Amino acid sequence: MEQKSQNIFISAGDISGDIHAGNLVKSIKKNNPANIVFAVGGNQLKLNSDFFVEDLVNIDAFGFVIIKQICFLKKVLNKIKKCFIENKINKIILVDYYGFNINVAKLARSMNIPVYYYVCPQIWASRRGRIKNIAKYVKTVYPILPFEKEIYEKENIKAVFEGNPLIDIVPEPKHEKITGNKIKIGLFAGSRKSVIKRHVPIIIDAVKILKNKVNAEFTLFTLEKLDYKLPEHISVVYGNDFEKRKEMDIVINPSGTVSLENALMGIPMVVMYKLSWLNGIIIKMLATVKYVAIVNIFAGREIVPEYLLENATPEKIAGGVINMLHPEIYEKTKNELLKFRDILGKPGVSDRVAQNILGD
Repeated sequence: MEQKSQNIFISAGDISGDIHAGNLVKSIKKNNPANIVFAVGGNQLKLNSDFFVEDLVNIDAFGFVIIKQICFLKKVLNKIKKCFIENKINKIILVDYYGFNINVAKLARSMNIPVYYYVCPQIWASRRGRIKNIAKYVKTVYPILPFEKEIYEKENIKAVFEGNPLIDIVPEPKHEKITGNKIKIGLFAGSRKSVIKRHVPIIIDAVKILKNKVNAEFTLFTLEKLDYKLPEHISVVYGNDFEKRKEMDIVINPSGTVSLENALMGIPMVVMYKLSWLNGIIIKMLATVKYVAIVNIFAGREIVPEYLLENATPEKIAGGVINMLHPEIYEKTKNELLKFRDILGKPGVSDRVAQNILGD
């Protein structure tokens, strides 16, 4: 029996969410090519949806949004409302980006359109009160970390864990030990311009220290062109080149998606994150977890070192790398990280989520 086509609206607001949303749209179309997808998001949703309403990813609306960005997002909400009315949307899928997406959920609820949340907000880390709005406006959540399912179910929210979508994206890890004369050190500054601006100078200074202490080559991975002139000894790789990343022996990266990606490839790392002084104070007030790196949160202990806020200094980061390179510590860390592929589910995540939502 041929499935009836559906009009689906999907909303994502950052680079990683846009990638997962784009893959989910591919699965929705694979399930039934007649399904029509409307979207707000970034490049992947623009590429894979049938009707792209607005770009949210490239406005740099991360964190505590300024007035200009709030006005822009209100205009986008009005466009979305018009889209809902004119196109008789059957279902709405939200991907992460709580601050904006909860408003989309509220709008949808007022119009009796069911809402599904994929890549749920990390309420276990901060701002637990958000779960009340999710319970009010969202029909089903699809968390991507196994322990999140129980958190949502305790609040009587239907939660379905189909796995973490990174399993479908990140290649299998390499299992070789460090080989060759030079250690390959990967560098990641972040995906948002405001975050990159804070991190690049710190990373450059950390590399200066490391260059004098270890025989290494340095590669900076970035999704877009940088406004910085890098030293000659730092090469640059643009885009999500996982095969090149697999070659790295150790990495310096921010907390967040990139740290989990590198963990899934079994790459030992040093985690760093620097915020503006005001955002740093706010985060300290809101945080409810001891660690920020997912691998440390899972383990309940520090598998990889974290240098955050005022501790994110070149000296401490470089020292963390040198300590991690001790053979015993390095191998133990690598073996701990290799366990995470089994924890996060089986391949085919976006296909299972799409089937679940379309069949509901």
